[in-house]
This record gives sequence, C-alpha cells and structure tokens, in this order.
Amino acid sequence: MTEKILQLNTEKNIFWTLVGILLLCAAFYMYSVTTTIHNTVALQNLENQASQMTYSISSEESQYIALRNTITLSYAYSLGFTDVSEKNFISLDSSKQLSYLSR
Repeated sequence: MTEKILQLNTEKNIFWTLVGILLLCAAFYMYSVTTTIHNTVALQNLENQASQMTYSISSEESQYIALRNTITLSYAYSLGFTDVSEKNFISLDSSKQLSYLSR
C-alpha cells in the first residue's frame, strides 16, 4: 500500500513538473511571437521613413538641378561678376611649405 501511495505521489510530481514546463514554453512562445510582431512593425515604419527621406532628397536634388540650369553667363554678368584677368596659384617651394606666388 505504501508503494502505491509513493508511486502516485511521484507521478503527481512528474505531472505538475511537465505542466509547469509546458506553461513556461507557452509563455516563452507568446513572448517570442509578440516581440517578432513589434520588430516587424518597427521595420515597416523605418522603411517608410527611409522612402520618405529618399523622396525628399530626390526632390531637393531636382530643385537644385533646376536652379543650377537657370544660371547663365549673362545672368552672372548682370549680378556683377566679371572674368578673371590674372590667375594666382599656390605652389610648394623647396622647403615643402606652402607659399603664395606674387601677384
């Protein structure tokens, strides 16, 4: 009779241990699925932001190109710019220090 009671008690402990492990695995699975869903949503938001920034940059580049194409030589002259008559260069002398050439 004592053997049967001890055997039932052992089976009870094994059952509750397995139920506890099963609940622990289920909780870990739910945590993993929730984390995966949150990371997927965050990834989609980052991709949307990246595409919006790319669109913004490309529109600003097209505006820059359009403005750059409006500048002509006659427009520069009308703003007061003139042609350079004397060019000055910087060169290395024998002591490897930069020096300005005379004007």
